Amino acid sequence: MNPTLAFLAKTIRDCWSSPFRGEIYENAGKLNLQTGYAVQGLFDIATCRQIIAPLQAIRSLFIRVVSVMAAIQTLKSIIADLTVAYWAEHDHGSTLWLFEDDGKVKLMGKRIMPLLMSVPAIAAQVAEGPRFSKTNASISLTGMELLIAGLNAGNVQSFSWQRVIVDEGWMHKNDGLIQNAMDRTKQYPDTKKIILLGQGGIEDDDADLQHKKTRQYELHYACPNCGQFQPFALSRLRPEDFPIEKLRGTYAGLSWDTNDLTRPDGRWNFPEVGRTAHHRCYFCDHRIEDTPAIRRQLNDSYTYFDQAGEIWDPETARGAVGFQWPEEASMRLPFADQVVDYLTAKKQAAELGYQIPLQLFFQRRRGKPWSSDLGETFRPVVHEAYDVNADWPAEKFRTLLVDCQRDLQKFYYSAFAIALDGEARELARGQAASFDEIAAIQKLWKIKDQHVFVDCGYEMTKVLRECVQRGHVGTLKHGSRLTKVWLCWRGLKGSGRELFVHEHPRTGAKDLRVFSRRNMYNVNVGSDERHPRAPWYEWSNLHCKDMLRARRDADPGVAKFRTLPDTLPATDPNSYFAQMRSERRKETWTPKGKRSIWELVKETRPNHYWDCAAMLIVFMAIAGIIGQPAEDAEAAAPSPEPAV
Repeated sequence: MNPTLAFLAKTIRDCWSSPFRGEIYENAGKLNLQTGYAVQGLFDIATCRQIIAPLQAIRSLFIRVVSVMAAIQTLKSIIADLTVAYWAEHDHGSTLWLFEDDGKVKLMGKRIMPLLMSVPAIAAQVAEGPRFSKTNASISLTGMELLIAGLNAGNVQSFSWQRVIVDEGWMHKNDGLIQNAMDRTKQYPDTKKIILLGQGGIEDDDADLQHKKTRQYELHYACPNCGQFQPFALSRLRPEDFPIEKLRGTYAGLSWDTNDLTRPDGRWNFPEVGRTAHHRCYFCDHRIEDTPAIRRQLNDSYTYFDQAGEIWDPETARGAVGFQWPEEASMRLPFADQVVDYLTAKKQAAELGYQIPLQLFFQRRRGKPWSSDLGETFRPVVHEAYDVNADWPAEKFRTLLVDCQRDLQKFYYSAFAIALDGEARELARGQAASFDEIAAIQKLWKIKDQHVFVDCGYEMTKVLRECVQRGHVGTLKHGSRLTKVWLCWRGLKGSGRELFVHEHPRTGAKDLRVFSRRNMYNVNVGSDERHPRAPWYEWSNLHCKDMLRARRDADPGVAKFRTLPDTLPATDPNSYFAQMRSERRKETWTPKGKRSIWELVKETRPNHYWDCAAMLIVFMAIAGIIGQPAEDAEAAAPSPEPAV
């Protein structure tokens, strides 16, 4: 054929060929994964359905930002490879592909080129091979420029790009380069595409903050037994009102067997533990085993749900979306490795105070950012065994501390025995549903009425009315005089005041303490009842929690603070460990100078047992174990009358 006619025929044929209208993952079926890929050969989306939704979001005309935060080795980075190949063949546009540093650029350039050249339509566009420099690799295609470079100031403060990909940006923490890279797309407000890929970093680093700006979707699977969708949870507590009564208060999620084989003599046999690794369905408690058939069944059911429980729909999604999944998302990664890694990391954290393995576990295997607050306050937990029912010769007082929820339908309590040197031993800890249950706990542990302290920060009248009704007439000695008084439960209310002035009733001498003088509250206001007035104290939130922190962390020279073993993993926000680290000390500047306060690490993190323990410090101050005792010594004095 005449060369001119052949050229015209090819041009007309290419122009009139049907455009590809399918999805990115459908186009990827012809890609040949070669050097640099763990699984080589033609790509098969059926083996990694967790990346379908992110690829749908990238192709959407109405989504501008796609953020993926996932565990390592679960194919999050291949999303960029498949996308670039799709753009190169079907949707040209200038693309800046950024990696965490310059050292990775040449490696990625050599990996992506064989992938692109495996597609004839792309190979025909490449006039010459990639141009490598010390810091980037440039690939020129017909109608498209692709620059692979390191995430640094020089590459994100110059040219405009229609598309920007940032891979492993979490490694840059808070240097602002991710935002600078995203700003390179401002000239394309209606056609830009920004893709952020990476594992978890540190909570509130730049990558995490960008991910939080998106509508976040979490990977769910359908239980092979009941068909209910749920995420791959590490640990998920079933509530007390769970429909299946026998499962109330139990846990679902990543699990393993605990028996004489997996935990002989109280120490984990990791190979045996790994052999029992499985997941537990949250809804029916079905044991989900790690077998090829089950893993494929889970993979085939993958679906994304947002934080409101709405299912992912590429037709209605808009703006910025984020996707998250843990290690279990990959069928190739066994449950056993994750279980052993988790238990090993927990052991090092609990026994040695070495939290880095636990941090890496969450970042790499769970694909979630590590909480810097938890990391900063982590100290080794040392448990000295003691028998709560045995006689303790040094014991001087017993107290019951109760933290009330706002609706007064749930209460958290801790009971302690205390010696005069300040050593405290926890006797009981748990939840109660009523004031009557609290009274039963008081009776069980033989705690005097005047040594029960109840948080009255909310519903003060109702709480103190209950307190004043639960008491007895006691005989107290003032000098040589004996008097009859009503000894009952007492209220405690935290205060922003740092110190309280106390004046000696006889000498008039004044001193400062961390608790107020005893206040008396009229609980009969607005009713026809005639109860005695209820005693209550304010206390310094700052100083009492400062003293508690020192005891919690076993600072040198501080009296021992001995507590019952934790029943939950330290990473569970409801665990005693986490609750005792639910607040942090913060210093702020005000017009009157610097002010220190304790504030919640997160609004959603429970702090009930932390508050109970702070009330213990208040009791020790009132009793005179810390500083001078209260002038109204009946709060701490022995009573010759029965406590209840």
